[in-house]
Amino acid sequence: MEPGADIPAATWTAPECPFQVEYSTRVLDDIRLAVVDAFFSLPRGGAEIGGVLLGNREGNLISITDYQALDCEHAMGPSFTLSPRDQNRLADIIAKANRNPPDRQPVGWYHSHTRSEIFLSETDQDIHKRFFPEPWQFALVLKPHTFEPTRGGFFFREADGSFRGAASYQEFILDPLPMRPAPSPRGPGAPPPRPLHQDSTPRGPAIAVSLGPPAPAESPAVPSGAKPKVRVPITREVPVEAALADSAGDQQPAAESEGSEGTLFGQLKHDPSWRVLKMVAGVAVIVVLGGVGYQTRHHWLPPIAAKLLRGSPNEPDANLALSMADDNGQLKIQWDRNAPAVRNAVEAVLEITDGNPVPRSIRLDAAHLAAGAFTYSRQTERVDVALTASQPNGQTVRGVAGFLGKLPRRRARAEDPALRQQRDEEAQRADKLQKDLNLQTTRMRKLEKELQDVREQLQTEQKRRLATQSRNPAKQD
Repeated sequence: MEPGADIPAATWTAPECPFQVEYSTRVLDDIRLAVVDAFFSLPRGGAEIGGVLLGNREGNLISITDYQALDCEHAMGPSFTLSPRDQNRLADIIAKANRNPPDRQPVGWYHSHTRSEIFLSETDQDIHKRFFPEPWQFALVLKPHTFEPTRGGFFFREADGSFRGAASYQEFILDPLPMRPAPSPRGPGAPPPRPLHQDSTPRGPAIAVSLGPPAPAESPAVPSGAKPKVRVPITREVPVEAALADSAGDQQPAAESEGSEGTLFGQLKHDPSWRVLKMVAGVAVIVVLGGVGYQTRHHWLPPIAAKLLRGSPNEPDANLALSMADDNGQLKIQWDRNAPAVRNAVEAVLEITDGNPVPRSIRLDAAHLAAGAFTYSRQTERVDVALTASQPNGQTVRGVAGFLGKLPRRRARAEDPALRQQRDEEAQRADKLQKDLNLQTTRMRKLEKELQDVREQLQTEQKRRLATQSRNPAKQD
């Protein structure tokens, strides 16, 4: 790192990188502060954030002069996994930045890793390829820590267009910039500062202050350091702030103030209508906040549900970084395939609870774990997933995550004309076969009836002959 002496800038270079990056230390310090603030916003890893880096390119020198943060809704948990809405926001930010002056063009992007080391995952590479297609655009990954300085690393495309995502060629440390006192606006001959309130118009509700009777001509002596008792024989309307300031300045107790010479303290008479207005305003604020919370429940409810479904402290989810993303009903379950708990796992079991109280168990071998993702077609709006990885020492590492979202509308696919023609032909053929079958059935029934008639005639004829033979036995002899 080569910090500048006069200009707050630094340069990042690596022998494998075909260009060098010059960045404003003030810009990266602002990003560092945002990353650290998000890191401490939640227990056990906090939230991950990201945004677009702005600057310009002159030959092999790329300068970072500004940045634009991306408001990630964290629909899939605290990790920086972009939902479809987040991707649309990122596309809008880049489109608006392309219309900026030449010194504030999109030169790359940044995001933080709070539960893993500095590397560029396949999901990160997909984001880079989709939104930052230029060969000189780069990615910055920041890693905050509780007791150590924030570390960072740049990633760029190789000559063949691939990424070395396992680690950065050259990591660097982002030390906090020293606090610089703001210059005083007052100089020689500068006008005095203006008071907070230049007008004498009373602010807030006026209250009546009734002070005691007029003081006698000779006032009794008061001890040194004590405030003399003042009596003003008037009643007037004064602002609440002034009345409270006057009453707070007098440190005499109320019992002592009620002497034989009259009342010393003013009796404050509040308007009861203000209490009603405060109550109505409080109820209105609660109703508005409740309505806003209900309308935005799809933003904050999934992260809270996922957090409530996490495992115990003995089974940290940070080792697996389990998350889910929905694509038109197809739930993509992802985990950090580079995590030590995943690389060293002998086998793993993926449990999916989707409407059925008994979870569906799917065994994953080392090859499936190395893929880092599993796609599942969900049937209900809520899906709970648990991934248990068995380690060689017999221990298990478990990560859980939850997804809550409406089911997409099932759209009928456009039917192929050839298939539709084939289906119609098959239907006609089946109809013709059915008609032939009905005709053959009718013929069979007719033949059966004719056969039955012949049998009945033969039986009748046989009975008649037997009867004739029994009446004329002589003829038989």
